[in-house]
Amino acid sequence: MKYIGNKLRLLPFINQVIKKERISGETFFDPFTGTTFVAQFYKKKGYKIITSDIMKYSYVMQYAYIKVNDYPPFNELLKNEIISDEKGADFQQNLLDIEAVRNSPTLLRNKIRLKKVIEYLNNLPGIKGFMCENYSPGGTKDKKYQRQFFTDYNAMKIDAIRTKLQEWFDAELITEAEFYILLASLINEADYVANMSGTYGAFLKIWRSVALNRLTLKPPELILSNKTHEIYQEDANKLIRKIKCDILYIDPPYNTRQYASNFHILETIAEWDNPKIYGKTGLRPYENQISNYNKKGKCIIAFRDLISHAHAKYILVSYNDEGIIPKETMKEILDSKGETTFYQTPYRRFRTESDHEKRHYKRKDDLVTEFLYVVKTG
Repeated sequence: MKYIGNKLRLLPFINQVIKKERISGETFFDPFTGTTFVAQFYKKKGYKIITSDIMKYSYVMQYAYIKVNDYPPFNELLKNEIISDEKGADFQQNLLDIEAVRNSPTLLRNKIRLKKVIEYLNNLPGIKGFMCENYSPGGTKDKKYQRQFFTDYNAMKIDAIRTKLQEWFDAELITEAEFYILLASLINEADYVANMSGTYGAFLKIWRSVALNRLTLKPPELILSNKTHEIYQEDANKLIRKIKCDILYIDPPYNTRQYASNFHILETIAEWDNPKIYGKTGLRPYENQISNYNKKGKCIIAFRDLISHAHAKYILVSYNDEGIIPKETMKEILDSKGETTFYQTPYRRFRTESDHEKRHYKRKDDLVTEFLYVVKTG
């Protein structure tokens, strides 16, 4: 997922610091989880994970990749003959995990069922719904604002698949877990073919090469676990008062760009609530999702409050040299909780695609310095 502050490429650095500082425990709390990549990494390492984010699309990811611990059976779709357990001609080449055949026939069966559900959704004909009417050239050509976040084909596919998921869920043909797994796949692939550069704050006037690809869902790779993980869609400063953990990983917003406005289309796909949109980019109302961490006059107060109410043996804070909170202020706040150690690494900003004949990035020096603060509160 293209995301402000995405930590996927920083995971080796974060994990190296955790090892060097000999940080250990059983619970890992990530209250600004976003894409959930960091939480997924530590779920795979056996931690009990607690995650939260104020955005609904993040909650979808949390449910699919953090809360769900196994592949569900899609029993109702099977009973209603929407899918079947018949082995097709391509059965052998679909056995991606031979050990699953030997050790867990149920796991293999459920993986194959998920693949069949994905194939069913991919074969749905597109429909003209909310995405097409508001975020594609064909749907907006006669409106005040013309938009091209998606090709007509992809917008109609999003409409068809999202509508079908809601129909299935409302009719109890899929469970809550099955619903969120499929919705996570849709959000990931919609984001992949979106015609924008990093955020939905603007669409590109020239089509990205990837945006011209046809949207195709892929089965999510779920993380098997025997732990009970907790997920929330709550304000971090409120939730932190209720959570005790061993490792608290804090990755707050760095700059003044609100996530709610910059990822509004993903939020609409997640909510599917037919919002009353406005403006050139088709924004949805987001007043209740504005973060103080994106406000220069409020972020230090919010961060100080967050740290003062933290209940953790270890606190890790990701930030960078372009963040609103100065390094000296950050350290002063963290020092109030215990011994603070500071690490840094150069980090290249994410780009949706490389330079080519139709696109040249003005800034070649895209390096920032990523900070990681470690506090031992004991």
